Amino acid sequence: MIAAAMACSKSNPAQPSGTSSSDSGSLTASIAAPKPLSPLNNAAIKNVQQPVTLAVSNAVSTKPGVTYTFEVASDAGFTTKVQVKDNIAEGSAGQTSVALDALPAAKDYYWHVRASGGGTTGVFGAAFKFTIGPAIAISAPGPVSPLTGAGTSDRPTFTANDAATAGQVQALTYVFEIADNSAFNPVLVTGMVAETPGQTSFAPTSSLPTAKTLYWRVTAVDRADDLSSPPSAVQTFTATNALWPGQQPPSGSGHAQMGPGWDPQTLTSFDGTRFDSPTLEERRIFDLLDRGMDPGSVIDWLNGHGYPTTSVWYPAVQSFGFAYQYLAFVNGAWELVLRVGA
Repeated sequence: MIAAAMACSKSNPAQPSGTSSSDSGSLTASIAAPKPLSPLNNAAIKNVQQPVTLAVSNAVSTKPGVTYTFEVASDAGFTTKVQVKDNIAEGSAGQTSVALDALPAAKDYYWHVRASGGGTTGVFGAAFKFTIGPAIAISAPGPVSPLTGAGTSDRPTFTANDAATAGQVQALTYVFEIADNSAFNPVLVTGMVAETPGQTSFAPTSSLPTAKTLYWRVTAVDRADDLSSPPSAVQTFTATNALWPGQQPPSGSGHAQMGPGWDPQTLTSFDGTRFDSPTLEERRIFDLLDRGMDPGSVIDWLNGHGYPTTSVWYPAVQSFGFAYQYLAFVNGAWELVLRVGA
């Protein structure tokens, strides 16, 4: 009876004879589908942000040693796969990720992931879509003035033709750099200005070193897309104290105050002419006023000492008239006012 019971026990499939590690190792793993994390479904990714990194939460598996297969396709049915990243080792901290190769711009893509291990290949998880934005490019701006070999004032206006662009470039900022060496190390002056139609200009607010060769270049920057053009061709110039290169006026200062309108800028006149403000003539007149001259004496001194002026003094309205602006005495200060007509 005892022997029969033992024989019956050995033949009962519900009670295997042993559970050694070798026996349990022959069992296949159970693996759940990974969950996609990033990029989020329907994400829009700028072309300049490539390469794209795909990430999933790690699959739940009954056995260790899980690897992952990432598929990217140009269609939701994954009939046209554009990239496959296979046998990716499971990552730590509960996530696994892989960086894609660069993808063609201005297209939609679909991606999904499956896990494998312990003799089991799991099913693909949910498919997510992302879009790579259009390719964009910015060419180098073209220097207009001063060009190589030019002589300028100690506060010249630097002008460049706007950069040519391709794709959906955002608003551009132009970074002007001025140095006393061709390596631009160090840079003496940096100016950042928003693009204006056709050409963009910058004028430094402090005087540049004189009587030596200086260098300048400009770069167009799309800050929204973190993209820059190549620098423009480097130009050289020599600055001089152009305010009074000849006969010097009487000494003195502190007799006049600047009002609004003196910031260096490029303006458009009432007849559509673009001009740099303040002009050299306007700066000279203010300098003489600051030295203590009255308006009538200012014009007489300029015309009599080699600095002919086209300005007209209008005592009734306390203003100097120029071609496109007035230098007007308002509330105790001299301000530049754009003329609205001839």
